[in-house]
Parts: sequence; C-alpha cells; structure tokens
Amino acid sequence: MAETFKNQVDALTGFASTEDDALSDWLTAGAKEIINALPLKLKEKCMTATGVGTDFKVDLDGLGEILYVTRKNADAGYYTQCRKIPSSEGGLATDSSNIIHYATATDPVYWIDGDTSGAATLYVKPTPTTNQPAILHHIGYPTVAHGDGASGIANFPDEAEYLIVLYAAIRATERLMLDEEDQEVYAPQLGTLKQDYAQGLAALKGGQQG
Repeated sequence: MAETFKNQVDALTGFASTEDDALSDWLTAGAKEIINALPLKLKEKCMTATGVGTDFKVDLDGLGEILYVTRKNADAGYYTQCRKIPSSEGGLATDSSNIIHYATATDPVYWIDGDTSGAATLYVKPTPTTNQPAILHHIGYPTVAHGDGASGIANFPDEAEYLIVLYAAIRATERLMLDEEDQEVYAPQLGTLKQDYAQGLAALKGGQQG
C-alpha cells in the first residue's frame, strides 16, 4: 500500500509535524504549479468539464486553462465545438447580418469578458438551453490533502505525483529552517530537493516522461 503524502514528505525531510493544514496547502499549491507547467499531452489528463448553464455564461474564477468549449447543435443532436471570437465583438454574435461573428446552433461561438461583478466570465451563443447545453472543457486544479496518496490524485497524471511531494518537501524544509538556529543545517537538504524538483519538472516538460 502506498504511503500517504504526509509520510512521504516526512521521509524526505523529517517534517513529522502536526501542521497538517499547512502541508495540505503546500501539496495543493504544488499541484497547481506543476499543472501550469505541464505540456499539453499531460495537461489533458487534468481536464474536467463545467456546464455553462442556461444563463449562457460561467464565472472563470478558480478554473484552469480553457481547452475548448462545445454546444449541442440540436435537441437530439451532437456537441459542436464553439468558435472563439473577440470579446469586443460579442454583441455581434446575435446580429444575423454579420457573417463573421453571428452564432448559430451549428456554428456556435464563445468569448471571454468581465461582468458587473468584475469576474472574468465566459459567454456562449446561441444561448444554451436545457436540451441544447454548452460545456466548458478546462484544466481542473485538485485539492490535495496530507492523508492522500494511497489511491492517487484524480484528474492528475500519475507520473507527476512525485513532484507534488518534492514541492511540499521543499516548503517543509523551509519551515524547518525557520525553527533552526543554524539554518545551514538544512541547506544541503533544501538544495537537493530543489534540484530534484527542477529536473523532474524539466523532464516532464521536455516529454521525457509521460
């Protein structure tokens, strides 16, 4: 049985701490940083889907990179990929005289703009309906707990999981240094962890793993 992430970090650092919330935060932050650095073929393993809804928009706060948007082209039809148009031209999506930006069920469009709340918002036209919904396909960022690890992380590439442990181990070592009168005691450990993390991330980005 695989060790928990807490035990793996402890094995690397000696950080047998009760600061489990901090450790979970480091693991979660590491997952986000790693996902953002991954090549597309590995990012696709982090994909999730969010329904746009019949109000034809979705708040993008907290969501990862948009990969594509689809909309059903008829009540009993199939999903069609939406074209992205400039936000400045969003109003033309309902102008049937505009042959470039006008949206139809078989040629839907989307754009990204702000709304009155100040949040980045994705809009889809024609307006999605219950029978003709739209779906935003995007990168999802997992929440990783210190007790996870035995069953892996959902929507995250297995080959990158060890990097999350290294990221958290770096943060744990930095915390240990703060409590140590002679901080140089942990300098070699920190240097090794940072080197292993950088090399592992470079290998994934370069396609040497995956």
